[in-house]
Amino acid sequence: MVLYAASRKGQDLGFKPASSKMTLKYPKLDIADRSSIDSFAKAIRKDHTNVDVLINNAGVNLDMEYSPANVETTLNTNYRGTLNVSGPRKTREWEGKSERGQMCQIFIPLLSKRGRIVNVSSTGSSLSGYSKEIQDRFRSPKMTLQDLEQMMNEYQVSAIPANHSYSENPEFRFQEAANNGTESRNGWKSQAYGVTKAAENAMTAVLARDNPGLIINACCPG
Repeated sequence: MVLYAASRKGQDLGFKPASSKMTLKYPKLDIADRSSIDSFAKAIRKDHTNVDVLINNAGVNLDMEYSPANVETTLNTNYRGTLNVSGPRKTREWEGKSERGQMCQIFIPLLSKRGRIVNVSSTGSSLSGYSKEIQDRFRSPKMTLQDLEQMMNEYQVSAIPANHSYSENPEFRFQEAANNGTESRNGWKSQAYGVTKAAENAMTAVLARDNPGLIINACCPG
């Protein structure tokens, strides 16, 4: 058995093998960087036939300094980065999207037939505090990954102040909402961490539904 305990720095995390049959490796991996994901997956493919378990534990919480830049960083790490690691192949619907928004299947093809994905979410993912409309969209049994990305783009637009313009990018011209603080008036929380963890839960449900041969769950520690 080989356990890969990846981190942004690739440093020794000091884990102790559970048995003499276990090997520990500490590769570099930044899930907000597509090239880093690709390099890690290439190394896995080179050394192994398949992967039995993928645990997505990477994340950031920058809400103490709530800003458009930190909202984007949180989205790209907690939600889009996790989806890049475990999500579906890029489809025609996603062509032309920016690199951070590509939905690319990376690890699902590497999983064994009874493979498992565990996404580490948070109790901060609770849907209390959102408008009923947004709660219903998160809970929709017909949710697609395209629908979810649309929601996250709507939230991101709402969290951008008027002097932070994306007017040249049609991807962000969903709403007349580019005013500071409009996320709460549009039914969102002013908490990027909680929003991205709610999205992670919804993403997990979609992936589990669309990959019935795999076991895909999210856990929500405090």
